[in-house]
Amino acid sequence: MKLSGFIGKRILSTAGPEGYVLGVSTAGGALYLDCADCDEKEFTVDMQCVLSVKECIIFNGFTARPQNAMPVRLGRACFDMRGMYLGGLEDFTLAGGKLKTARIGKKNYPAEEIISGDIVIVKGARLAAPVKKNGKTLFKKGTCVTHELLELAAGEGEYVQTRLKSI
Repeated sequence: MKLSGFIGKRILSTAGPEGYVLGVSTAGGALYLDCADCDEKEFTVDMQCVLSVKECIIFNGFTARPQNAMPVRLGRACFDMRGMYLGGLEDFTLAGGKLKTARIGKKNYPAEEIISGDIVIVKGARLAAPVKKNGKTLFKKGTCVTHELLELAAGEGEYVQTRLKSI
């Protein structure tokens, strides 16, 4: 399921209160739905308390929003560790109540490699395709592009190929 699908969605408690989802926050790897009721009184629901997500979200129990919770904001500018612009943060894919992948531009990145604040930093760019030379695979698809990897690629004469396959 996409994170953007939660925003604005109607939310119902098994105990009766209802409202809608304002946004999503994260703290310590856990996800929280920031909600408001009909009187605009805000409340928080831990994603682990969500029972079903269909035309509306049904949950059981409220929780206090952790003080260190950071809102997940879509649309922020994303950069890699080298400062290169990757695109805007379009969405996250959820599985099992956890963020799995982030959609940035036209590519997906593992959620654990995302650092979010005023901007989004992707910790490690990965190779989108294997780097080959003379029919031999030098670096496999999915390998994290580090300074050391780029030095090895330069030593093999494949620096440009490696950089292009990490974009």
